[in-house]
Amino acid sequence: MYEALRVPERAVEPDPVIVYGAATAFFLDLPAFRAGEAEETGFVAADANPWPGAIAFYRSPTNDGFELNTLAELQATHGVTVFDFYSGPLYRYDRSNTLRVTLTQGELASITEDALLAGGNLAAIENGDGDWELIQFQNAELVTPSTYDLGLLLRGQFGTEDAIRNPVAAGARFIMLDEAAAAVDMTGGDIGLLLNWRYGPIDEAIDDLAFKTEAHAFTGRGLRPYSPVHLQGKRDPGSDDWTFIWIRRTRIGGDSWEPDEVPLAETSEIYTLEILDGPGGAVLRTVTGLGAEAYLYSAAAQTADFGSPQSNVAIRVTQLSPSYGAGAPAEALTYDHQH
Repeated sequence: MYEALRVPERAVEPDPVIVYGAATAFFLDLPAFRAGEAEETGFVAADANPWPGAIAFYRSPTNDGFELNTLAELQATHGVTVFDFYSGPLYRYDRSNTLRVTLTQGELASITEDALLAGGNLAAIENGDGDWELIQFQNAELVTPSTYDLGLLLRGQFGTEDAIRNPVAAGARFIMLDEAAAAVDMTGGDIGLLLNWRYGPIDEAIDDLAFKTEAHAFTGRGLRPYSPVHLQGKRDPGSDDWTFIWIRRTRIGGDSWEPDEVPLAETSEIYTLEILDGPGGAVLRTVTGLGAEAYLYSAAAQTADFGSPQSNVAIRVTQLSPSYGAGAPAEALTYDHQH
């Protein structure tokens, strides 16, 4: 009765071993596109196959002593452009350009016009200089597996019109700016610091082979003033003096239609105006420290710069930020409509 019972042997299933490959990471120097984030912060996003649940981003000023900074908890929707992407109109719909993208991960969908105007389908395209144009699209048409045609575009969103190129070459990186874009934990003192970032699966040790290291310095892009708009000039036919005027934009709180003027979003209002030797030409005169959206360019100053009073003048205006420096410039050729 004490002998062992003879029973069939049970097969023991081994625990599956998941091997994670190196993640793809995006370091995004972007304007403040999402409410509630610090203005100076940068963003990161990531993808990996298989997806480990989250990608941990550690940083250090050296090659050791890495500390956890943020987590990319959602898999980024990203890919590349298929054709060259050309410039288009600003501040209204771009109905002529179609952006074709092939996704590495994720999928896209069309939205209503109301959802578009509420901020939906926001994405970023990287030009050859490493700057990102922020766009929105209403229509997303699947043309082949993982390849979409994006149409009814809004270009240069959040003050990124200076990132538009004519064209941005095919193969440019494309990424959706949804909740997968994680804000970096940084302060104003971190702006411009070249730091080592080490990123990989959240459940693996930082020295695991699945981790990669990349150096990046975030620029505090969210603090950069937008370019002014509606640059105009009026020439006095009696004195030949020019009066230049423009309208500023704001980085923060500019969506409401109720105020007569949008918030300043800077500690002080300062502009630099440059007189150019024709559109895109050499700078003939620089006027700094302007505290208002206007400048009087006298006939005597025109004679000093050009040799005589002018019937049209090319100007460039830049708003300055005490915390960031020069914002994005705006340029225009002003005409005397009486000649």
